This record gives sequence, C-alpha cells and structure tokens, in this order.
Amino acid sequence: MPSLDTLLDTPVRWTQAAVDADTRAFLDDLQANILKGHGRHHSAHVFMNFQGLDPDQTAGIVRALGQACTSAYEQLRANKRLPPFLDGGTLRTLFLSASGYQALGPNVEIPPGEAFRAGMADRGTDLGDPDRCKWDPQGWADTKADAMFLIADADPQAVEADADAVKAWLTLTGVTVLAIERGLQQTRNFRPGVAEGVEHFGYVDGRSQPLFLQEDIDEEALSTGGWDFRFKPSQFLVTDPNGSGPMSAGSYFVFRKLEQNVRGFNAAEEALGRKLFGITAEEGDLTDAQKVQLDRAGAMVVGRFEDGTPLVLSDHEAGLAPPNNFDYSGDPDAAKCPFHAHIRKVNPRGDIERITGATDLEPGRRPIMARRGITYGALRPHSADLSEFADAGHEPEKDVGLLFMAYMANIENQFEFTQKSWANNKAFVANIVASQMRPSTGIDPIIGQTADAASHEHTWLDGHTPGTQPQKIGFDPFVTMKGGEYFFAPSLTFLRGVGLQAV
Repeated sequence: MPSLDTLLDTPVRWTQAAVDADTRAFLDDLQANILKGHGRHHSAHVFMNFQGLDPDQTAGIVRALGQACTSAYEQLRANKRLPPFLDGGTLRTLFLSASGYQALGPNVEIPPGEAFRAGMADRGTDLGDPDRCKWDPQGWADTKADAMFLIADADPQAVEADADAVKAWLTLTGVTVLAIERGLQQTRNFRPGVAEGVEHFGYVDGRSQPLFLQEDIDEEALSTGGWDFRFKPSQFLVTDPNGSGPMSAGSYFVFRKLEQNVRGFNAAEEALGRKLFGITAEEGDLTDAQKVQLDRAGAMVVGRFEDGTPLVLSDHEAGLAPPNNFDYSGDPDAAKCPFHAHIRKVNPRGDIERITGATDLEPGRRPIMARRGITYGALRPHSADLSEFADAGHEPEKDVGLLFMAYMANIENQFEFTQKSWANNKAFVANIVASQMRPSTGIDPIIGQTADAASHEHTWLDGHTPGTQPQKIGFDPFVTMKGGEYFFAPSLTFLRGVGLQAV
C-alpha cells in the first residue's frame, strides 16, 4: 500500500479515486480548496475565539463545524458534474491557529513550526508588518483568532444566510465571533464575455499559480523552455499529526487582510509614466501611443499589463488569455521587465539560477505557495462593456483590498521567506551576487514593507523602446496590512472526531 509521502510526491490525479482506495481515502479526508481553488466569487471568513470554554466544549464546536466542511473529493466531483461556469454549491472549510489547538487540550498535538506556534503578530517585526495596535480594530487589534470558518458560494445570499446562521449558533455556544471578513471578487472583461478576476488596482490576479492536480496540468498548455508550473503536492500538503488514517493530510494556511489605496496607486502610476516617457499632455489630449506608454509604466510596477499580458513578452496588452508558462531567460538584465516588478520579485522564474550560475532550479521554486485570495470591499463601477473601471478621480482610498490566503507545507520557508527575503529585500534579485554591480533592485512596489525610504527607489528602464536610458524614481507602497494569522487546515477525520477519543 503506498504511503501518504508517496502519493504527495507526484501531482494528484483525483479521478484515480474511482479505482484506487488510497487516493479516495486521501481526498475524502482532505479539506476542499487546497488542491484546487474553489472559484466562487462570494465568501465569508468567520474568525472566532474559544476563550472561556473548556476543551470538551471547544471540541464539540469543532466537531459540529467539521461536519459541515467540504472534502476535496466532494469539491472536485461536484465541479465535474456541473456545466461550465457553475460551481458545486456552498463550500465550507475550517482552520485552527496554534491557540485554537491549545484550546482543545493536551491530548491534541499542535502542528510543528516556530512561526505557526508563535502566530503572525509575534512575527510581525521580521515581516515588516505594522504593530498590532494599528491593525483593523474590528476583530484584529485586540484578540487572537483561534479558528476561521470559510463559507463560499456563487450566490451572495447563500453566503450571507450561512454566515448569519453560523454566527448566531456560535454565539449561543459561548464562542466569541471576532470578525466576519467578506470576500467579493472584483472582475473585468478584457475579452468579450470573459470575466477575469482582478485586484482593486485593476490587474489580473492569481494567474501565476503552481499546479499540483494532474487534471489541471493536463488542461494547461505546456511549452518547452517556459516556466514549469507543475509542482509536487508535498510543497503544499503535510501529514496531519492528529489525523486518524494513514492518508490524513493538512496544510498550513496564511491569512492576511491587505488594504489598497487605489486612488494613491493610480496617481503614482500615472506620475511614473509621465516622468518616464516625458508626457505632458492633459488626459483628454493623450495620443494612443502615449496611452500605451502609461499602461506600460503600470506594467513595470506589476510585471503584467492589466489584462495579464506579461511585460517581458509584450510592450502592450495582447488581449489574450494570460499565459503562465513563461520565464525571464530572454530578459536576463531586466531591460523589458524590471527585477523589482511584483510578479518577478515573488516568482523570479529562473532569475536566481541565471544570476548565481546555479543549475538547481529549486531555490526559486521552493517558496512558491498555493494562493487562494479574494478581493474585499465595494465593487468598483464598470464601463458599459465591463472592460474598464468608471470611477476615475473617485477611486477608493481605503476599505477595499485583498484577503490574501495561501496554503503551504512550511510557513517559514514559503510565506515568510517570500516576504522577508524577496519582497522586502532591496537587493533581491539583481544584487544577490554583489560583484555584478547592478543597480539596486528596491523592494516589491506592491507588497514590500520597510521603513527605509531608500528601498522605495527603483531603477526604471523601458527596454521595449530602443535608446531609452534608466531612471531612478521612487514608488511608495499603497498596500497596508490590516490583520492576519497563521492557521492549519486539519484533516476531516480530526475535525469530526476530536474529543471523542484520545488522539
């Protein structure tokens, strides 16, 4: 009989569950949304605290919530049965923080990991996060979350009804509901009839994803020489120390509420473009070529154009489905796409190996996480064809953003490493070999966090236009971390059986 380690060593083919008992046992015990994102545009994230309850009471609550959770097999089977563009109904999952495990008593093992056991707030200094007192006062600034219950559906009314019922029941049981963070996916139609998920700055988000479900890999067109998006499930899944079966797996889960100042970002983006390309014309007098240049300046911040076209592949929006199987081998000096561009900073796609001369591709792949975020806050108004936002001059400055969520096998080596050693590191990636004497990269202009003002300065070069010269221009961050926590997504056998017998 194959072990869990063996199963996680290659991409999972979930349809194998029909003929393989081990695959079926694994999928029945694994929570949904890990192997494949749930894809629903409405969600509620119920954060709770078990203070004042004894371990038996806490275990009873966890068991009840666990009974409502969706398995990976249920999610994948429902998606296959339904026609395209329909999801499989309401999806629910449950996560526990280290303090949540402590509330279950000494018979329950807390998953290992220094970061997980400390909690996000205690790791904030290393991450560059604001002090906890500056987090969102609604549920984040005062009390640690012991658990998070996720509810997602295509129908917003179904999500609200479910969240209201869960909150009422939890309150009756003595649980303190700290906050309910609501996800509402912002979209744009860059191509007729095709709604793409975007973040509030307007850029396609969530495209550069690792794939570790074989059916997803089969659907994604592979090309030689590009970035390999195939990953082992062991990079995102681990053995559940409290699982009751040999195939019981779970995953570490990072939640961060990231507020976006859209008006500030748009103004800085336009100012950058005007300075880079010497544009002085008023908005209404811009030529088509100047509009493309301003769009390209934004792509130099993000690494993609708003429609998802990678800057390294094109000097303008291509109007095609955003590709994922590309790398930067054709742009080793970052003339076309800056080293500091967000998607290049947090997924260097071979830059580390090219700069250091290493042959092992793992250093640039090992930190990659399975991201499952969703936007929050009021939807921005659209143009008639849904391709553009129609709020110029009135963009939101607060109360909108991204609920960043990601699964991984190791918080320190994946999320924290990405934030500290890549996004916040002004030397990464261009200056990891100091002798090469490249200009300072600067921090990630989207999610980088540092009090060092010099780290906000970047070198900008439009290599798509012959004869241009590099310019040093500052770009301040417009994303603020407002709260978050480290969780673990346990196996369903643990959630549904905790407290009924010694674990």
